[in-house]
Amino acid sequence: MAGLRVAIAALFLMVAVTLQLSTLPQLAIAGVTCDLALVVVVALGLARGPEFGAIAGFTGGLLLDLAPPADHTAGRWALAFALAGYVAGLARRESFVGPWATAVTVVVGTVLSLTVFTATGSLLHDPSVDWSSYGERLGIATGYDLLAAVLVIPLVLWVMRLVVPPGERRRVLS
Repeated sequence: MAGLRVAIAALFLMVAVTLQLSTLPQLAIAGVTCDLALVVVVALGLARGPEFGAIAGFTGGLLLDLAPPADHTAGRWALAFALAGYVAGLARRESFVGPWATAVTVVVGTVLSLTVFTATGSLLHDPSVDWSSYGERLGIATGYDLLAAVLVIPLVLWVMRLVVPPGERRRVLS
């Protein structure tokens, strides 16, 4: 069962990264698109806990770091998403349930990941880092991620619940 959960999580991440890099740029506002991979990472953290969320976040972030047209130092998204997945898993551990708690978790994940990505870019002297537009980018990204979360998180939680052994089902969010 554990292997199936990992395979399903990997499939969700690959599809999310593919859509994020191929289709969603057509819907960009001020150069900002939906972080679909981040929403999947948050959902996986909510479904399986902090360790699984961190590993899923690292994997999803690394896929974004290495997939063309990556123009930044590899590992920045991996670090940002790993932290966001871990925090989402902590929210699961604290038994925060319901749509508002999920929305807050998505917002926290978005703020954390974009802040870490931008801060690491600053530390590495990435010329594309622009703190002056950070607030605008954060607002757009948060709105996009919340819209995507309405569809993605229930789907991921439902599929992950299907592959959980009956004894563990009470631990997966509804």
